[in-house]
Amino acid sequence: MIKVLIADDSAFMRMRIRSLIESDPNIKVVGVARDGIEAVEKVQALRPDIVTMDIVMPRMSGIEAVERIMATCPIPVILVSSLTSEEVELTLRALENGAIDYVSKEQLSEDTLLKKIYMAIESNAYGAAQNRQQNEHKAVNNALPLNSKYAIVCIGISTGGPKALAEVIPNIKPNIAAPIVIAQHMPPIFTKSLAQRLDSISTVPVIEAQHNQVLQPGHVYICPGGMNIAIEKRDVVSLYPKDMFGYIHAPSVDLLMETAGKTYGREALCVIMTGMGNDGLAGIQKAKKAGSYVIAQSASTCTIFGMPKAIIQHGLYDEIVDLNNIACRINALCSG
Repeated sequence: MIKVLIADDSAFMRMRIRSLIESDPNIKVVGVARDGIEAVEKVQALRPDIVTMDIVMPRMSGIEAVERIMATCPIPVILVSSLTSEEVELTLRALENGAIDYVSKEQLSEDTLLKKIYMAIESNAYGAAQNRQQNEHKAVNNALPLNSKYAIVCIGISTGGPKALAEVIPNIKPNIAAPIVIAQHMPPIFTKSLAQRLDSISTVPVIEAQHNQVLQPGHVYICPGGMNIAIEKRDVVSLYPKDMFGYIHAPSVDLLMETAGKTYGREALCVIMTGMGNDGLAGIQKAKKAGSYVIAQSASTCTIFGMPKAIIQHGLYDEIVDLNNIACRINALCSG
């Protein structure tokens, strides 16, 4: 039985979330909290498996509650927010502070919420399994490959992305000799705020990419949510609407990796990071055939070990790297 604590200051939302959750006989609501202080106290007292957390609450916000829960009794937290412009920024901050995922109140449904709850449980299972098997897959060594001056870095990332990117991008050196292009699974309303947030804490410029934008070394470009991004000619990004392709996700990591590999070949550095599913697998298969270099994030440092796991299981990686070393490897592999 999965035990859930609901934290929301709205009685209507607490009732609605409870009804959605308890439609599944394997999930039980063990308590409710009306503000962040109650949420922290009840996590300690009830020891739920998961918390659904509103962002804006009296006495203590969802952001502060997430910080305290992660510091004292870390468990998966799924944010439930209205996704106004203000709440988008707050949601990103909470994701950076350890919340695992989010769902908008406007799109709240039984299917969406239950999938996210089971995904959160899966993330815990992966973490426990990898603590026992953390040495199963490791890079042979950190020696640089023959080509250590890659001309482009492409990052594919999904669930757990804001927190992981906040650990990587601020540690990128401004003098690297390549641009960084990121496909992060996110709705359109999020990616501009994500770029602004990362830009404010990084020494390299971070912007939301535009169609036909010329790429500059030492700059980071995030694909707008709901769009697909491709590298069809050197140093230029192309953006396309989701309905132009058959990919499930927009942005599609597959499309980014395939086109970067085709355009840059051995000069492309492809990085697959935390996320559920296997988006990026087909694209990496083609990029690898073109000679591109592939880094997969290690299982023990992923929020969800899905996308990197697919790369590792198919033997498509050159290195498996812990999250806290990814920026260092990018800096070294793209030295000027």
